[in-house]
Amino acid sequence: MNLSQAVDLYIQRRQNAGSRFYAPAAQLRSFSRQCGEVALRSITPTHVSKFLNHPRTLPTTWCQKHGTLRVFFEYWTLRRQMKTAPLPPSVPKCPQTFVPYIYTRSELRLLLDATPRSQRVRSCVMSPATFRTMLLFLYGTGARVGEALKLRITDVDLRSGVVTITGTKFYKSRLVPLGRDVLQLIRQYLLLPATKDQDYRPLFQTKMGEPIKLQAVDKSFARLRRLAGIVRHDVTPYQPRVHDLRHTFAVHRLTAWYKEGSDVQRLLPGLSTYLGHVDLQSTQRYLTMTPELLQQANHRFERYVCGGHDDR
Repeated sequence: MNLSQAVDLYIQRRQNAGSRFYAPAAQLRSFSRQCGEVALRSITPTHVSKFLNHPRTLPTTWCQKHGTLRVFFEYWTLRRQMKTAPLPPSVPKCPQTFVPYIYTRSELRLLLDATPRSQRVRSCVMSPATFRTMLLFLYGTGARVGEALKLRITDVDLRSGVVTITGTKFYKSRLVPLGRDVLQLIRQYLLLPATKDQDYRPLFQTKMGEPIKLQAVDKSFARLRRLAGIVRHDVTPYQPRVHDLRHTFAVHRLTAWYKEGSDVQRLLPGLSTYLGHVDLQSTQRYLTMTPELLQQANHRFERYVCGGHDDR
């Protein structure tokens, strides 16, 4: 397989799986044009370094290109089309320009309370009940938005309380146990008994019974956020996103473990698997430090240096 074929096939599979994948696709095609008609297995770190460093590239752009190629090479390495990923041995430290927004519980309530008003717009394709259930599902499971939109009713086992997520970001499948509240929410949303025959309709669908597009969710959430009055006040130009519910789930879960006195280091790999990450490092990037999380971590450290005694 040559490089151009591998790039076209990879892009097609990512987009068929529901990913927009516009910018990474452009980067991969640019890399293919620069390398020419060469075999995928013949790509060397020299090819990659030339693409990463030319033309003059800002650190953030360098990191974006490097990340795109890293995942692309990992994909074909796992499928034994490449022996190893031909990445350069040294990677400069890239500054993090984006920090996910972690919603407080009061902000989550504001979002849910504003959902009926948000969906009154005539152009809304989702009913208030569908949008509200989707938001709670995303927060309660930490699922990606694209994963939730691809779910079908048959993917939800109401009897055992487990959701099967297929065709994920890394083309893997996983089982996601639902908490009691989320399971009850889905049951009420579907108004179906647990023994209902399998149904292949989308779990979250438009008012016309059709699959919901990601762009519609993004547009609805931007309107909802404005109605709820949730605005980011730090230096970043990015406003809170619906995808930040996934980050919020991870941080709130970690905070709860600290409060419960659980062994966080032992539980982190389980959280990584639950989120569908390929490694623990991917999960650690989700764990933005919040004041509440910092307080719990500091309290745990104080207990440790005091010999395990809680001095509250």
